Amino acid sequence: MLFAPFILATVENDKKKVLIIEDNIETQLIFKVYLRDKYNVEVVDNGEKGIEFLSSKPYDILLLDINLPGKLNGEDVLKETRNALNLKNFPIIVITAYALKGDKERFLNLGANNYLSKPVEKLVLLEEIQKCLPV
Repeated sequence: MLFAPFILATVENDKKKVLIIEDNIETQLIFKVYLRDKYNVEVVDNGEKGIEFLSSKPYDILLLDINLPGKLNGEDVLKETRNALNLKNFPIIVITAYALKGDKERFLNLGANNYLSKPVEKLVLLEEIQKCLPV
């Protein structure tokens, strides 16, 4: 029994790390529930915090909302991540309510690896994350 916490901590640390930048609390909770079994998940609620976290910690993938409060929206975070942080090959999936014709192409052109419109089903989200992460 003394070793159980160590073993559990080791297993937890082997999980891929997901950063979610999402301001809606309900969506944050839904994504945490969807991902908690397979990934270590951290959530921030605005672009400034997101850039700060990306600058200071290693993550395996970013799930990014576009409509964010504060100085940096999701498009700004995409540009900043690709250019200023020089994370050219870092996987980013845009998950947004923006679903008009041309939105997907705009986000992909800004540097997103993929685009999902809200609401997102659990299996779809897990499949898209797996596509972006190396085995």
